Amino acid sequence: MRKTVLTLMLAASAITSVASAQTPTTPRPPMRQDANQDGVATRAEAIAQADARFAQMDTDHDGRITAGEMRAYREALHDRVVASGRDVPVPPPGGRKHDGMGRRIDPNGDGSVTREEYEARALKRFDRMDADHDGTIDATERANAAEMRHVDRRERRDGVTPPVPAQ
Repeated sequence: MRKTVLTLMLAASAITSVASAQTPTTPRPPMRQDANQDGVATRAEAIAQADARFAQMDTDHDGRITAGEMRAYREALHDRVVASGRDVPVPPPGGRKHDGMGRRIDPNGDGSVTREEYEARALKRFDRMDADHDGTIDATERANAAEMRHVDRRERRDGVTPPVPAQ
């Protein structure tokens, strides 16, 4: 199913790129991982961005992010979004989506995340977006990854595919 959707997305992307060449578009914001702003994110930039975010979250500098640190980071992020005047995502019914550690963030379930676990998760996400496996993510791969996320969420919401099991 994913291969079919990806093939259709690539075909639609090619058709759209020809049509959009004639229509002015607003530029997408730069990727957070793209430190040198050249329009291409590399694995090294992704690791550096993950390390910087880990350092922000690890407030006691013990090399581990606990559920409390994760919660405090998310609350600070929420406060920054509110202060900037941007729309705040509405939490799902029944409470906040992220209330601490989740299985995807804490794969071994020990209640904390090490820098290595955090980097591994960031690189897994990077590799998923790097469709041609050349070690870089360009604008096309970024757009295709965003569309695939939307398709995956839509399919899960509509019951077409089951949720991805946590590893």
